Amino acid sequence: MCEILAPVGSKENLISAINAGADAVYLGLTDFSARKTADNFTLDELKYAVAYAKAFDVKVYVTVNTLIKNSEIDNLLSDINVAYSYGVDAFILQDLFLGDYLKKIMPEINLHLSTQAGVCNKYGAILAKKCGFSRVILARETKIEDIKEISQIIETEVFIQGALCTCLSGHCYFSSFVGGNSGNRGLCKQPCRKEYSIEDGSKTVKSGYLISLADLSVREDIEYLKNLGVKSFKIEGRLRSKEYVYSAVKYYKELLNGNNDKTLYNALKIAFNRGNYTKGLAFGQKYGFISDKIQNNMGLKVGKVKKIVNDELILDCNLPLVVGDSFKIIRNGLEVGNATTVLVKNQLKIKYMGKVLAGDDVHLTKKVDLYNLLCDSDRKKSISVSVYLKAGEPLKISSGEHFVESEFVVECAKSAPITKNDIETSLKKTDIYPYNATINFDYFDDNCFIVKSALNKLRARFYEELFYRKIFKKPYIIEKYAPKYKIENSLKMADALIVSDSNFEQECDNIIYFPNDYSNAKTPNGNNRVWLYVPPFASGRDLEIIDKIVDKYDGVYGDGVWVYEYALSKGLKLFAGVGFNVFNSLNVEYLMHSGIEYICASKELSFNEISKLNYPLFVLSGGAIEIMDLIYCPLGKNCKNCDIKADFTLVDTANRRFKVRRYKLSECRFKVYNNAKLINLSGAHKVVDLTIDLPSIETSGNLKKGIK
Repeated sequence: MCEILAPVGSKENLISAINAGADAVYLGLTDFSARKTADNFTLDELKYAVAYAKAFDVKVYVTVNTLIKNSEIDNLLSDINVAYSYGVDAFILQDLFLGDYLKKIMPEINLHLSTQAGVCNKYGAILAKKCGFSRVILARETKIEDIKEISQIIETEVFIQGALCTCLSGHCYFSSFVGGNSGNRGLCKQPCRKEYSIEDGSKTVKSGYLISLADLSVREDIEYLKNLGVKSFKIEGRLRSKEYVYSAVKYYKELLNGNNDKTLYNALKIAFNRGNYTKGLAFGQKYGFISDKIQNNMGLKVGKVKKIVNDELILDCNLPLVVGDSFKIIRNGLEVGNATTVLVKNQLKIKYMGKVLAGDDVHLTKKVDLYNLLCDSDRKKSISVSVYLKAGEPLKISSGEHFVESEFVVECAKSAPITKNDIETSLKKTDIYPYNATINFDYFDDNCFIVKSALNKLRARFYEELFYRKIFKKPYIIEKYAPKYKIENSLKMADALIVSDSNFEQECDNIIYFPNDYSNAKTPNGNNRVWLYVPPFASGRDLEIIDKIVDKYDGVYGDGVWVYEYALSKGLKLFAGVGFNVFNSLNVEYLMHSGIEYICASKELSFNEISKLNYPLFVLSGGAIEIMDLIYCPLGKNCKNCDIKADFTLVDTANRRFKVRRYKLSECRFKVYNNAKLINLSGAHKVVDLTIDLPSIETSGNLKKGIK
């Protein structure tokens, strides 16, 4: 059975998702969540959230999908163990090898692999299954044919609605290296949403929000994905409003039931709509994929500006408005103003700012009463409550198998006895618990007296115990983590250079060759040891190209974790690259016992943090720092008529320049590099990236201070 999976960044949105009929929700704890800026949940709040969801048979998945440092492992294991004991249905992790460890020490835990792990082909799916995961959340860029193949290997979850990352998830370091806030650690500042220009040589080709993608909305194509074998349909948006959560969940639930509800779709566009939506890369890059003209919510088009009277707008639209409703005014695709409804002398007026003209389009971006229009009241669980009242005995209250009795003995009334209405009035107050109680009397002695405060106290205990009674599991006893591996003194290390076609003839013990075009890759002919660079994203069609050439090289340098399984299946030697995001000793322990020849540390760790992993890791410590992998064309060009050179430059409003390198597999791909090159630091086995020329500005990257 398919599920609609809702984002929950707060208690309010949890209730909204359940009101709309979500089958499952995902939420983050205050630590270790990739959305640290959401309200998120403490462990105590999580207990309530799980019990609330369970009352309506809704599953709860907890995200612990940041990269974890050694110093954090024990706290993470403790949080997961407590959350597990509350009855959480699954945990979403980015770290494959942490998942393998968790499954060994907590065999009954259910694990889902985050989209941050970049599973995009069958090899990632096979590896996830080996590491104990029951489901993979696919990279948003995964091709349709690969979705089908992966769904036959392991249960799949795909995004159907919400914001799209411009970079392949898990491989965006833009926020980390430009501002010191790592997306892999839940602190992304979204530099991709800023304005840029693209320069080809000295010529500016285009400008705008050039790497800000439109929001995903697959709409009726959810049925197509369902027929491919996808089991879970995920809505992005833990930072968004309850109106967005409700309308998105309800809209897609209705679609799966065969009802394409235009009203719900319009409500969803009002709640949040960046770029008028795209169906995403799974269905092919199309016009409108990049929201280059307007940032943030552009809402729903509801009409035009009819005329302007003083500082007020008269709209040509038939729309019931209330105070606080807000609009964007758009002309030729660009925002030229905004407006809000206000009350002036008991009359509703539309005040505006900007250079607005009659005939401009009007988009509704906020409807104050939208949630109330969509949802009449909070969903309640109907229960039958039975009461047994007899003088000389404890008061007994039950519902199904749940039963409580008072510590006091019911007394005979000396004056005014308690009535059935008194008891019903008390027991119908279910406090913070989502019940609609029908009160029945198994036995009622009409000459009894109960102190109302005692009745209310028993009622509170009854509903609290009923609410939490089904969620608890026995936690595991988990020992403090300590690495179990030892360094092999015989391990031979050497430096490595990442090169492209233009500097393929470099001399070094290890040459990592990153072709401009894999279909026309150069063949090694010298004494160097040459590794073929395998990028973090590769579709099935890409792999067909790589398969044809890979045997010409001494092994593969994998920049995505799935390459581990690819190399194993092909009998290839593997150099685990920086894209493996090796962050802790658990990662090292798994990889070193798997016969991998060389392992790189994550580029987001400092030298001090790397040294504490106590293993001779390679370190990216010279040349270029790649900060993004783009699996689409930021130029928006038709490939047959493209006249842009292989490399171009992305320039921000502060005139910082980021080189972009194009390479080709089955399609063009793009790498974005930081505007400063790494200082060639000593004291480590170095990987130096020479694939692109950079200016003389130098940086130590994160090697001296690490990241938050």
